[in-house]
Amino acid sequence: MSYNLLDEAWIPVLLKDRAAAQLSLLDVFRQSPLVRRICAELPTQSFAILRLLLAICHDAVGFHDEDDIAEALENGLDVERIVDYLEQHRGRFDLFDPQTPFYQVATLRTAKDEHSGLEKLISDVPNGTQFLTVRSGEAVERISAAEAAQWLVHCHAFDPSGIRSGAVGDPEVKGGRGYPIGPGWCGQIGGVVLHGDSLARTLVLNLVPTEGKPSDRPVWVLDPQTEQRKIEPTVPGPVSLLTWQSRRIRLVGDRDGVTGLVLAQGDKMTPQNRHDVEYMTAWRYSKPQSKKFGIDVYMPLKHDPARSGWRGLPAILSTPKVEDGKELTRRPRIVDSIGDISSFGDEDLEYSVGIELVGMDYGPQEATVAELVHDELDVRASLLGKQAVHVRAAVQDATDMADNCIWALGRLASSLAEAAGDFDGLDGARDRATLNAWAAIDPAARAWLSRLHAESVIVDALREWQKELGRILSEQAALLLENCPPQSVVGRKTKRGYVSAGIAEARFWAAIRKELTLAYPPTGEEENKNE
Repeated sequence: MSYNLLDEAWIPVLLKDRAAAQLSLLDVFRQSPLVRRICAELPTQSFAILRLLLAICHDAVGFHDEDDIAEALENGLDVERIVDYLEQHRGRFDLFDPQTPFYQVATLRTAKDEHSGLEKLISDVPNGTQFLTVRSGEAVERISAAEAAQWLVHCHAFDPSGIRSGAVGDPEVKGGRGYPIGPGWCGQIGGVVLHGDSLARTLVLNLVPTEGKPSDRPVWVLDPQTEQRKIEPTVPGPVSLLTWQSRRIRLVGDRDGVTGLVLAQGDKMTPQNRHDVEYMTAWRYSKPQSKKFGIDVYMPLKHDPARSGWRGLPAILSTPKVEDGKELTRRPRIVDSIGDISSFGDEDLEYSVGIELVGMDYGPQEATVAELVHDELDVRASLLGKQAVHVRAAVQDATDMADNCIWALGRLASSLAEAAGDFDGLDGARDRATLNAWAAIDPAARAWLSRLHAESVIVDALREWQKELGRILSEQAALLLENCPPQSVVGRKTKRGYVSAGIAEARFWAAIRKELTLAYPPTGEEENKNE
């Protein structure tokens, strides 16, 4: 029985009136001005589905320079053209088509004609355990066709590495097994999405000019996939990468529900130097990889699960730092693209843009899902433009200040433990203090970033930030001092000299005043010492 994704409601969305809904592919484009955003069960699902929609936009309309994107920002997407395009390819969007099922291989089978359970498809049901999941029992035995479509798109993007079923007809299979080729492509990057006030706007914000190569097409335009996979593939361009088939899959079920799947290895994708074709991640220069390959190598900059998103914002927004003639990071191309357009001076681009960070952190050998990484920040669109280079540099300065000040707070905490004689608890005291401080700073940092724009006066903005940072750290330091044991007040001799609460506090404030000079201007006596 047919289940065509053009007609069936399978994409979870949040409408502008905050109501939840599910839409078909045709309707999600038709109603995109009324849709706030894709809102799937996991942010990684939403990210994977958004990339599918972007591939449709690129292939249906074609965006080959900044003028094309600027026109779409002003006038909106050509939805009629997109709908016509989808109708032309209608047959390739049927989830259970007997010859060309969407994102699947119709003839995929193992030598024993076995299939796996849904735990192989659903990322929030870790194999062997059930933590951080709402599914158990019958909820994992059968899912709807709509949910299967969501997880199918997600699986190609984020499936962990590891051994998969050996597909009959795959020459790379050994002993009935498909050996690891790494996670799905999106699992290898630190995904970045720019959000507007509607899905229609979000789609345009995440478009980039492409070369329009005849070979750079999404998977549904190409010949149907077979069991044979590409081991060392050449990536034609960004459009093909948006729908990269990291796995070979066949769902077991029909429109009434899906109970399992055949999951085999697909097209391998290596992360080195893909910055010319992957635009939704930042990049970092890798000395080890450069030495290994004998050329400059940039790797995707994955998100750190232990860090708030705003701490990594300089790598996404700021002009890269240069060391030994190498840019240490590179911004996502989607940020550069909208920055090029916003420098045209269009007043409409002063609205707020949400910067969403999405990623997957894997366990040993990248074979299990360890943690989902997700954060979102609001900034002014003009902050992305060329005219705001100096303001973005201030963002880098602000994060550096926070790092240095919280390091000083951590040293205060460990010094108090040392003064009390708790030599085994130095690291724990420092880690607890810095963790609490980052949590306290987080709301203030987000609010400060949201107020920055291209015309911000840097010295005033940094003074505001330093005062807020100093206030929060003062409160955190006071808590540490109030709760330290009496032995810390007396102090003791250590390898570093005599340490007491008073000495530790003095060192802390010396470091803070040195770092936050706009919030704590030097006194006349201090200025004389520096002359």
